Amino acid sequence: MSALSRSRGAAPVARLSELPPVERAAIRCLRGWGAGPATRARMRRNFAQVFGSSAQSNEEALDALMELVLTAGRRPLARHPPDHPEVGDDENAFAQMVAAAIGGEREDALVFALALMGPQAAFQAVAVAEILGLALLGLVRARPTGALGAALH
Repeated sequence: MSALSRSRGAAPVARLSELPPVERAAIRCLRGWGAGPATRARMRRNFAQVFGSSAQSNEEALDALMELVLTAGRRPLARHPPDHPEVGDDENAFAQMVAAAIGGEREDALVFALALMGPQAAFQAVAVAEILGLALLGLVRARPTGALGAALH
């Protein structure tokens, strides 16, 4: 792998603090997923606190979407550490896919998904992104803005 391809997708395109809440939450999930089992367990607890008995379907959507974007990509997905202030290109494509999916803009969501993975996985990712996105929207509405960051990583 060349130095260029290793950095592809990590180039900063935005500041995390400037993104809308759902996009910010999607990126925090993506980053938190890579931070290890303790962070994943904390994310699941937060889903359970907000959604109660229906949290399991949201957790399954989180697991499925992370599995798709992290294993079905054409190249490794570039992610920054949880508290990094900048958003990389891959992270932004992921967040925009989630936001477009919950906005009913499936074709736009698919374009963002295709930037990250092949066609078959991209179609699956868009379907799952809608479920996860609606859960993130619920978390955003249930938690104060400052608490959301701690809730998701």
